[in-house]
Amino acid sequence: MFATYEEAMEWIHTRKGMGPKPGIVRMEWLMERLGHPERKFRSIHIAGTNGKGSNVAYLRSLFMAAGYSVGTFTSPHIVSFNERIGINGENIPDEDVLEQANLLYALYEEISQTDMGPLTEFEVVTAMMFSYFGSHPCDVVLLEVGLGGLYDSTNVAEPDLSLITTIGKDHSNILGDSIGEIAYQKAGIIKQGTPVVVGRLPEEALAVMRDTAEKMAAPLYAFGRDFSVSNWQGGSAYHEVFDFSSPLGSYENLEIALMGGHQVDNAATALQAFLLFCQKYALAYSEATIKTGFLGTVWPVRMEIVSQAPFVMLDGAHNIPAMEVLTEAIKQKFPDKEITVLLAALADKDLEEMGRLIKSIPGSKLYVTSFDFPRAASVTELCERIGAPESAAYGDWRVAIDDLKAQQSDRGMLLITGSLYFLSEVRHYLLNDKEFSDA
Repeated sequence: MFATYEEAMEWIHTRKGMGPKPGIVRMEWLMERLGHPERKFRSIHIAGTNGKGSNVAYLRSLFMAAGYSVGTFTSPHIVSFNERIGINGENIPDEDVLEQANLLYALYEEISQTDMGPLTEFEVVTAMMFSYFGSHPCDVVLLEVGLGGLYDSTNVAEPDLSLITTIGKDHSNILGDSIGEIAYQKAGIIKQGTPVVVGRLPEEALAVMRDTAEKMAAPLYAFGRDFSVSNWQGGSAYHEVFDFSSPLGSYENLEIALMGGHQVDNAATALQAFLLFCQKYALAYSEATIKTGFLGTVWPVRMEIVSQAPFVMLDGAHNIPAMEVLTEAIKQKFPDKEITVLLAALADKDLEEMGRLIKSIPGSKLYVTSFDFPRAASVTELCERIGAPESAAYGDWRVAIDDLKAQQSDRGMLLITGSLYFLSEVRHYLLNDKEFSDA
């Protein structure tokens, strides 16, 4: 048992080296031993290749603006572990992490002696989350899938609504090589008779969703068919403005502070889910609360501007679909900027295509670096696979950031991207830098 938060954290993080264990049999065992906390609260279960975190952020803000309490479960964390579990935007307190870790440790010891074997870090944290929300009531809990859906640890949830944001190629070694195979894994969160909202999906993925929803007698609400956006325009100060239409309500001039057309799609998908959930439980809201919720939505390292002088943006585009929408948004939003890109990424990603997409930004300059993470690509590997010269490589990412910041002209932008794990460290480094106190 643990006496301090630090001891609990050390134990949780030592589960990391065990690797993923597909399947939810261990989670089912845990839920039974914990008295089925997953059945004690209303929830929305959120899967997708990209956009999960943004949908959580929009939904949290929409519910809070309407006066409801909202629990959230997200991963990975950007600044501190505790942000993975939160209520109304406030991280779980250290003492509650300690309490839940001690509760799980006894069960960990017990299950480790069985044929099911010991738990992974994500299984421990997910079980802690279910236990926590089972004893800390909220009006709704937003559950973000860790990986895939069908075999993800969160899939013991019994949600009131399922939401699938986007489908693209990522984690192919686990989820499959084709869009259809990946969509099948994501569709695994669709539950019998439970409504499901899906974002803008490729036709191949949408067909899988329709087929799964039909088999599960789950009402399906699809982007472009059951709800839609129109009159999308760039708002002031890098905001987006659009109209939303659905049988559940139509709204004009909705404004969001997250940039890019993909964020308009995310916002619309979240709003459809919000309206459905409110309809199901007769929860009150208004056009004013929706507009307040959207405008107040923030989500770190999603085209996040952390400084104006020099102009520095952070984005955790960690796979090809995310890099595609990032580079398109940069071209559209910042055609007059001289773009310098600093990239660090995981070795199991399509680095060649990442490099090609970045180089498609007119006049951009690409630099590479690495960071301390087991799956991070080395500087040498990045140079070889992206075709960057040695002169564009930095062994120390902190030196890279300091150098490239100093080189920015009035028209320059430093875009730091490539991995959410990397961006977590970068954001902490920059926002603790006195030079960035004005950001």
